[in-house]
Amino acid sequence: MPDATSLIDLARRLEQSISLAPMPTGTGIESVSCGTFRAWFTSYTNNPQANYAMPVTPTEPAALGEAVDALRTLFAARAHKVRVEFVEELWPGLAEALQRSGLHLQAREPLMACVNSEFEPASAPGVSVRLLSADGSDSDLAAYLHIAGERPADASRPISDKAVALLRETLNSGNTTCAIGTIDARAAAAGRSIAQDDGLGEITSIVTLPEFRRRGAAATVVSVLLRGLFASGRNIGWLNAANEEARSVYAKLGFRSIGSLLNYEE
Repeated sequence: MPDATSLIDLARRLEQSISLAPMPTGTGIESVSCGTFRAWFTSYTNNPQANYAMPVTPTEPAALGEAVDALRTLFAARAHKVRVEFVEELWPGLAEALQRSGLHLQAREPLMACVNSEFEPASAPGVSVRLLSADGSDSDLAAYLHIAGERPADASRPISDKAVALLRETLNSGNTTCAIGTIDARAAAAGRSIAQDDGLGEITSIVTLPEFRRRGAAATVVSVLLRGLFASGRNIGWLNAANEEARSVYAKLGFRSIGSLLNYEE
């Protein structure tokens, strides 16, 4: 892991691995440039976490208010409320500009990274992890999407055929791995990893269903995904922790905090 003086550079690399990455076709995600920001809109869900913007171009503090107004217009045209994610340490003045424009802080999440030499994998008793494949059954892919979206187990909010087809396409691209963690043969947790350029790999969408929490499912799923990233030649795995409990779990695996990811919403 880099020393303290290099952590800000690592945080910039991690943020730019998302904000500046080319958008593959066929994913159902539209990428739109909007002045200071780049926005992403996902066709098959209204989840704010899948419809958001990140800053990409440094802007004078006095011009940030106008930039946020343009972003609000863009989101309104697509019937979404504005959501902005960014690493606090990289964008001085942006949080204040968002607050002045009427957005509020929804979350402050530790941005964390782990190198192979510091990785301490977990394997909780009774937890099994299986990786999904692009040729897997519709029911298996739908089960993953149910957990990832924290949907009820009944059919009150069914997974659409389009969402399953898009997940299958994503898996077929070769750089995304999705995993389901099971406890007592029941799907309990889910997560995904994305193999990026420049030796990086992101772990995201880690969810454990409420009835299975505090049994090691998330730590075990993350361990399997991170081991796969290192095996593929990536030398740094990274994620953001949703809360202090998650930060503690990831720290035990070898992740270190390198910054704060802020989420602002209307």
